Amino acid sequence: MEENDRRILEREMYQIEQIRQLDLEELQVEEVDDFQNSSDDDDNNNHRDPTHGYDSTGILGEFTYNICVASLHSYLGDVEDTHHRTAFLDGGAVLNLPLFCLQGVVLFPGATLPLRVIESNFVAAVERSLSRVDVPYTIGVIRVYSDTANHSMKSASIGTTAEIRVYSDTANHSMKSASIGTTAEILYRFDNMGA
Repeated sequence: MEENDRRILEREMYQIEQIRQLDLEELQVEEVDDFQNSSDDDDNNNHRDPTHGYDSTGILGEFTYNICVASLHSYLGDVEDTHHRTAFLDGGAVLNLPLFCLQGVVLFPGATLPLRVIESNFVAAVERSLSRVDVPYTIGVIRVYSDTANHSMKSASIGTTAEIRVYSDTANHSMKSASIGTTAEILYRFDNMGA
């Protein structure tokens, strides 16, 4: 069993190293024609300004979409901003956080994870997180995967803490859903015993 754990740890460390290498790569930008310069029949220019509502560069036709602001993810529905930004966790701190074990999902620091939560255990985890005093609006996120050799589900030992930035809470008969947008902050090692 220790050999299997060692291989999983090595694979996770390899993946982290690959991610770090990708962060160092410079992206190539492809230039495309501005939509106002197209030869289509839009002489009256009825297009909406694409910069409206976003962090604009000030040049017509160019905009920067701020993925860190989860409230801009309109497909989440009507959401409330938590107006709470934590000065994040001290190194070595041991906390008991609601843990989201998501199959096939790896949340990287700085990334946004828009979720529509409908399963009762996840809704309860969101409610616990929203009502906490010591680390409010904070959840842990780890990836779970299928171990084909043992025909069981395994979970990663490294994950991220994520702060709930916006949420909505609705009741629809017996189904309750919460829409949350989270932003990952830091990689942490999780002890998911009992999860």
